[in-house]
Amino acid sequence: MFHDICLQAYRLGGVDAVNSFLKQQFPADADRIRAMEDLEDTGYWSISWHEKKHPDGGMYRDFGNVREYLADEGEH
Repeated sequence: MFHDICLQAYRLGGVDAVNSFLKQQFPADADRIRAMEDLEDTGYWSISWHEKKHPDGGMYRDFGNVREYLADEGEH
């Protein structure tokens, strides 16, 4: 269902509309990151991630943007 809402936004205004929708629906970065991870997991969306070094080691995602819708319009 969330994917379908993002697809509607995409059809109305492209990836800019999807990114605006995500920022509106999920003002907190952590919530928006989880939502974008869910979109990416569908296989239909490409996300451009920004990662930072975690003080305890490793990396973490601090923000991202929807970059592309990967499916053909007829697929979904």
